[in-house]
Amino acid sequence: MEKIVKIDELKFSELSADKKDFVRQAQVASKQSYAPYSEFHVGCSVLHADGHIGLGSNQENASFPSGLCAERVALFESAKTLDINIVTEIAVYATSTKYKVPKILMPCAGCLQVISDIRNRQKSSIKIWMWDGAEDVYLADDVSQFLPFHFELIKG
Repeated sequence: MEKIVKIDELKFSELSADKKDFVRQAQVASKQSYAPYSEFHVGCSVLHADGHIGLGSNQENASFPSGLCAERVALFESAKTLDINIVTEIAVYATSTKYKVPKILMPCAGCLQVISDIRNRQKSSIKIWMWDGAEDVYLADDVSQFLPFHFELIKG
């Protein structure tokens, strides 16, 4: 079995004004991060079908692993309205003074599973934008690019 991951590499300067704003919102959200232990500040913006953009940032806690990733903060808030306002895209941004931020900053496995669950609940894909603040922006059409063997609830 072979799984090929497809990620588009785009130029930030060539994105539409709306997409630039959406991706930048993840950067804005990262400024609300509480990450005194890892010094890895992550922000996530979530685009809904009606155009609303929700935000989340990672929130660490001295009682590790009680903190929460930016993606889950934003997505759990967004999940309240899935029946009337689905999630169409998320954007992830990170900055750190302690670690090198990967150019392709994909969400962690726990966050990928949450994205997958939301995708399954709403029965539509969720695009994932990844940006480190430089000119290159990466886009995956769906969480299945990163999590092909996700857990899925079987209803009987």
